[in-house]
Amino acid sequence: MNFPKLLALLLLIFMSNQVFAKKALRYNESEVTFRKSLDEAYQRFGKIYDPFRAENSNLNRVEATQLQILLSMTDMAVIEKVVLLEFIGKIHEGELDRDTPHKDYYDEILSELEGFEVTDRIKTIKEGVIKGIKFHREVLDAWLEAARKNNVKSVMDKNGRWVHPGTSAGDKIFYNLYTSYIKKVFKEENPESLEAISRHLCVLVF
Repeated sequence: MNFPKLLALLLLIFMSNQVFAKKALRYNESEVTFRKSLDEAYQRFGKIYDPFRAENSNLNRVEATQLQILLSMTDMAVIEKVVLLEFIGKIHEGELDRDTPHKDYYDEILSELEGFEVTDRIKTIKEGVIKGIKFHREVLDAWLEAARKNNVKSVMDKNGRWVHPGTSAGDKIFYNLYTSYIKKVFKEENPESLEAISRHLCVLVF
């Protein structure tokens, strides 16, 4: 292996170790996935958990690794969404007392995302997913409050569908991020890896 390639590999390993060391300080991934596996969370949205893998990507090593780590963080937010949706349903149906506490890891996950240093191209993705997740968290907070107060009619439309302006706002961000940015900017990426990125973003959508 020539020196430039060796240096790039060492840098890649260093960056990955630094990121995952930091990640453990903000949230415990095993505690998140203990409540709901990624396979189960993806099934909720009709998707198979088949993640983006840096080693299969056509992106340069640094960006591919950053993207893999970034998407692994968004997967934690997917689990939080599914677990909280199920919790809200149980509160609404009276399976749990209305004042039952619920622990989520949204703050820790968002903090990790915000502190994750990436290249400019990946930064646009990072900023998009953070914004979309925050919109969706507003939705979940509103729905949980309505369920706790036994006032779900306040968050339902005339068809009985639970609604909130943040639902469409967040969904639009994820759709546009893929169609208007990723597919156009990452032209060197292979179809399989693009499809994997699409799955990560699709399961973030309500």
